[in-house]
Amino acid sequence: MQLAQQELDRIVKEPFSAGRSAGRLIFDFGVMASTLKQDQLEYPILDFGAGTAWVSEFCARMGLKTVSFDIHGDLEACVASRIKSDRRIDPGLMSFVHGDGHAMPFGADEFGHLLCYDTLHHMHSYPGVFGEFFRVLRSGGRAIFVEPGARHSQSPETIAFVEQMKKHDPAWIERDVVLEEIDDVARAAGFVNGLTIVPMPHPLALQTYTLQAWLSFRSGDEIERLRLTDQLAALNYSDRVIFYVDKTD
Repeated sequence: MQLAQQELDRIVKEPFSAGRSAGRLIFDFGVMASTLKQDQLEYPILDFGAGTAWVSEFCARMGLKTVSFDIHGDLEACVASRIKSDRRIDPGLMSFVHGDGHAMPFGADEFGHLLCYDTLHHMHSYPGVFGEFFRVLRSGGRAIFVEPGARHSQSPETIAFVEQMKKHDPAWIERDVVLEEIDDVARAAGFVNGLTIVPMPHPLALQTYTLQAWLSFRSGDEIERLRLTDQLAALNYSDRVIFYVDKTD
């Protein structure tokens, strides 16, 4: 069944029309984009679990060739709507492929990067998808992840979402993203150096200081600095994680 135009109009406004913080979405994508490897940008990027393909659109706006990949059947319409919505987007930079992330229909060594924004925690088999990540990435390639953290599945927000939107979908899954577990899985799949964690200060970056408090922090106030580092460590384990893995020779 083809999507109605009204639904396509809504989709092309994603992710900003879904009630999520626009600032947070852009912040997290900015962190993801900052970890792209310059020597791999000549090769296509795989937007894994692309959803409405908003990450693919952002990449295309950066001049990067991106393949949107997802299992849902509306992906073609999502990509086409994004291209149609803005003539500044080069249609040659965006394409799509349907499939299951546990057995992707790509050859080996096809992509310089794989971007996984809020998708890994929906996968049924972490070892299965990491094996595929390793297979489709080129030597020197990088897989970059933006994911909820170690208590995602039991958070009030997740429980409410599943109850309201996915209660009758037996295939839907919400998993925790525990760094130690993912590191073991990644190494077993061939990413021998394991995870590289990128600590994110959001929402700590939006904390405000009076000038006097800021000068105290800058001068080395131990309590202020310990408070910030403790918050940063907790946030980047339990609530939100960004990390990447590299495929080395």
